[in-house]
Amino acid sequence: MPPTPGLYVGRDAVVNDWVEDGFGRMKNLRAVPTSVNRQPAVAFYLWREREGAYLPLTIDVLRITGEAITEIVIFHDDRFPRLGLPERLPAYGTE
Repeated sequence: MPPTPGLYVGRDAVVNDWVEDGFGRMKNLRAVPTSVNRQPAVAFYLWREREGAYLPLTIDVLRITGEAITEIVIFHDDRFPRLGLPERLPAYGTE
């Protein structure tokens, strides 16, 4: 699947969406650091009550220039198995 289209221009736009809005909406989110094509990435899992586990959501691949993140490319959950990532994460305290 191709990356998710979208565009944020500037640090303030990213901070506003992810830090002020996004993380508040995503209380049941877990992040696992990884890499894709030698670039840093984060695999996000979302809690699914019905399955009793965290299931794949997105993989965010980061482009770093100097000391700043200059691009984030988001792929959907179908990439997890190809990257050797777990298909599910257990609930906290049961690992």
